[in-house]
Amino acid sequence: MRINERNVALQDINEHSAIAVEGVQNISKKSDLYDKLGLDYEVESVNLGEATGDESYNRFYGLRNNKSGEVYSVVGRKYTPIQNHELIDAFDEVRQMYGAEYKSAGVMRKGSRVWVQAELPKKYSFEIPNRKGDTINSMLTMLIGHDGIISNCIFPTSMRGACNNQFVAMTRESTRDYRIQHFSNWSDRLDLVKSVFAKNINSLQNMYTDFAALDSKAISKEELYNFLGELYPMKDQEDDRMVTRHNDIATLFSRGAGNLGKSRWDAFNAVTEYVDHHQHSTRMANAIENKNHEYIQNRIGSLSTPGGQMDRFKRRALNLLTGTPRFKKPVVKPAEITITA
Repeated sequence: MRINERNVALQDINEHSAIAVEGVQNISKKSDLYDKLGLDYEVESVNLGEATGDESYNRFYGLRNNKSGEVYSVVGRKYTPIQNHELIDAFDEVRQMYGAEYKSAGVMRKGSRVWVQAELPKKYSFEIPNRKGDTINSMLTMLIGHDGIISNCIFPTSMRGACNNQFVAMTRESTRDYRIQHFSNWSDRLDLVKSVFAKNINSLQNMYTDFAALDSKAISKEELYNFLGELYPMKDQEDDRMVTRHNDIATLFSRGAGNLGKSRWDAFNAVTEYVDHHQHSTRMANAIENKNHEYIQNRIGSLSTPGGQMDRFKRRALNLLTGTPRFKKPVVKPAEITITA
């Protein structure tokens, strides 16, 4: 996200923010998650029929923090709470398996959502040919949800050092394979997530090879706009909002952090930089000025969510750039002309 005219990564937000975002902490060990962020609470499932004495509510349950008493959401009877310590233990197992070091974590919405990141060792870094110092570092990321809306996830995330662009480092797997949903068989899903995670970690080199291939493919300014027309289609020839978006990304193609304005690698990073740092940057600046912690926390939570809107745009951009030999000019329908008497 963009803070104080800088592209800031998830784990560095407090260093560059005008305010310390509530619930965001640097961590170095598992116990910090409990000592610094207070994740030692459990989530209770309370039958609303029993709580209210009204049998018509028997099929609904409230999710409640057993320490603060905060009620997070109302769910159905099939929903099974998964406790912080159960997911943290699983994340720590994966972290140790790959030699990752804890980096940062955050609590959002009074504990109903949590994120944790650990950095993988240097052997998972990759240097783009002909771009000295342009590296990609891989992270382990976990999202915990107690609000009945998001699923728990453990997944690899990559970050480009030059501009702090982030993207979910999945290869061929569906984003659903990373989700641990709140059903009674959640422990089986956890084993599947570990298996899928291992497969993707082992495939990271293939993804980095794709990135190197992108850097070897030149793209003209005209073809860049054709690509953007496919990624962000215009409703009609007078779609000013999309024209502005195309122009903003085209500027980042040449002037974005670490970009040279030459290759499809520059085009991909122009999109990721726009999505991560420039889109809604005015709202972020206003949120910081007004100390709107809730908006900032929601923005943090959306940065790397697998399968989320931001992730889908980045994934579609990568698929287009790696799979399209040449971008042709998209057909845009003429603007409708309204004639008034």
